[in-house]
Amino acid sequence: MALCLILPLGLAPLPLAAQVVEESLARDPGPLDFIQGDSYEQWILQSLAGDALVGLGADGRVVPRLASSWKTLKDGAILFTLRKDARYPDGAGVSAEDVVWTIRELLRHPQASPTKRAILEGAEVGVDQGRPWIRSRKPAGRLLMELARVPIAQQGHPDRGSGPFAFRKEPGAWTFTRRDHFLKPRIDGIRFRLLPDAAAVMTALQKGWLHIGAPAMRRQTEVPPTHRLLTQPMHAQLVVWSRVGVGPLQLLERWRKDAFPPQLLGQNAHPSRGLWPETLGFEVQAIDSGTPAPRGPGTLRLHYSAGDESIERLLLALRERARMDGFDLQLLPIEQGLLADRLQKGDFQLACSMVVFDPHPWAVLEYLEPHGPMNFTGWKHPRLAEFTARLQQPGDIDWRNLQSLWARSPAALPLLDFRSVIWVDRNLQVEPSPMGLYLHTPGAAGWRWSQ
Repeated sequence: MALCLILPLGLAPLPLAAQVVEESLARDPGPLDFIQGDSYEQWILQSLAGDALVGLGADGRVVPRLASSWKTLKDGAILFTLRKDARYPDGAGVSAEDVVWTIRELLRHPQASPTKRAILEGAEVGVDQGRPWIRSRKPAGRLLMELARVPIAQQGHPDRGSGPFAFRKEPGAWTFTRRDHFLKPRIDGIRFRLLPDAAAVMTALQKGWLHIGAPAMRRQTEVPPTHRLLTQPMHAQLVVWSRVGVGPLQLLERWRKDAFPPQLLGQNAHPSRGLWPETLGFEVQAIDSGTPAPRGPGTLRLHYSAGDESIERLLLALRERARMDGFDLQLLPIEQGLLADRLQKGDFQLACSMVVFDPHPWAVLEYLEPHGPMNFTGWKHPRLAEFTARLQQPGDIDWRNLQSLWARSPAALPLLDFRSVIWVDRNLQVEPSPMGLYLHTPGAAGWRWSQ
């Protein structure tokens, strides 16, 4: 492809001793905003520039972050003790009032992150002797895990966090510089360039202009001598939602089995088998609607986020499989922000997007709960609250019953399960995680150069 020869502007070979990690972003994340920001790229920015009350370790367990400790009170509230050495870039210490302001703003602001709003729905927040508390209808264990997705902003400053790196927007780059922080980051910083084209990323990796990057699927074995191959299991799936009933999902369930040639999937993915991620401990469960799948001919319209070349190739393979059964699967690319808007408004027949689940089973409830950030179809059931009140570990009878309930009328179906395949500079030591390199604690703050 001609684009392989177009070198990213501003990138140049870096000396081995460079302490700033060079990375790329496939999409413009927009301004850093702890209240409204909600894309995957925005989550990476927030993980570097901000701190949540708690974090999730690489093993998926809750670990201290802004809060040095916490306890559950008799009324179900969680009372947090904040670290005294957590500070914002202007030198102000993180206070209970910052916690209260952030949570109330997420619940109040009409454009607040749907993911964070769903986590905090119905929550109350307050201060007790200088310590913040949060009370929710959710079990304390689930709420704690989900609070790792809610970085705390400085009161009145939605673009300002207390994280291990200070953020600065430069022309064509997003730059993060090491701060004096309790996680004690060991790299000087990270600089992201916007490289939406996979071929340009591949060229930059091969030339040594990027320290970290995802290689093109078809060339993953050709690792340059400057890098090493790193694979991470991920709770990530390519998901399709249906606003027109379960029939199209039954067709997709059949097509996903043989739609994607192995050479197209490479090391990154394999066809999904059930309705919920097996990586979260769920048994394989097929759709059980009691009605047969539609028969062709027919037309299906599927919206998806434009710009990801690998996803587009996969969807083209799916379209060819649909034709074998007499269906015209019309693929409608749309800008990521517009797709998110369509999903929120329910303005679609079928819509496809990548989903990265948190590393705990409650993450799938985002499909089902009335205001869940992935309940784009208004799915509901009168027994939902009864089942969710009893949920414990994956494999328990109540989880199986809930999945069976969903299987009779699901609103979404995963097509592919993904794992992360990336190239990392041989001199950069990173910690893999099912949440990727950035979203766990300590994340990038725990990286280091070997020389």
